[in-house]
Amino acid sequence: MHLDKSQSERRYEKLYKVEPQGIGATRSMLMKLLRTQDLIGWNTHEESGKLDKKAFTRFATGSHAVFARRTHVEAEASAVSILVDCSGSMCGNEIRLTQQVVVQLSKLLDKARVDFCINGFSDGDTRIDKGRIHTGNDVTSTMLVTEEPMFIPFKTWGESLNKASPKIGSMETWAGGGTPDYCSIQIAIVDISKRPEHKKILFIVTDANGYDIDAMEHLQKVADKYNVRIIAIGIGNTPVKQCFRHAEDVHSLEDLGDVAFKQLLKGVK
Repeated sequence: MHLDKSQSERRYEKLYKVEPQGIGATRSMLMKLLRTQDLIGWNTHEESGKLDKKAFTRFATGSHAVFARRTHVEAEASAVSILVDCSGSMCGNEIRLTQQVVVQLSKLLDKARVDFCINGFSDGDTRIDKGRIHTGNDVTSTMLVTEEPMFIPFKTWGESLNKASPKIGSMETWAGGGTPDYCSIQIAIVDISKRPEHKKILFIVTDANGYDIDAMEHLQKVADKYNVRIIAIGIGNTPVKQCFRHAEDVHSLEDLGDVAFKQLLKGVK
């Protein structure tokens, strides 16, 4: 696929400048939860360290615990993976709204100094292998179909948002093909589970077209096992609430403040 880099950059810059209504308070709270800050304090009643002037009365009574020591508690860092459904059912308004959602999330995460990646997924190769099923004395030939998704790396871990902006700006041109949802989400769960950060959040943006609810519930259990928190944002009227614990539908950019970011808040608390 040939992409016009300058056109993608202009599209991204236009979306980046948009400020959805009602997003300020929610964004501020989310940034506090996601931002990696160390906690600094003091322990008093120590027998060595810096002299605590407030402890002179204790010294007068013979106590030697008149010192204070600085404490340092390293903050719990967060890692966020944004998984974007780029299947054929997302063509048109769906992928354009998805792109707006992703740009706003990217802007927030970047300002919060959170490391994050963005990957689109669509159908890739399908491998068919011959096999046999043994049932008692009977042997039946069968075909094993393996679904291999194609991932589109809009932003990789550690890559700056500025460098990734042309790729994110090209997102609306990538919609097409099938929906290998199960294996794509499973791979994304395993990928972020390997990150060193304490909080691991997988953000899924999708229309959930054709999703098997039982299969998605199983993936929710897999994510729980890996300590990965899934936040699903449905584009339009979708079944995401039936599939995942933290999920809401978005119908327009104005829904972001009241819907998408509030769901992210619930997921990271």
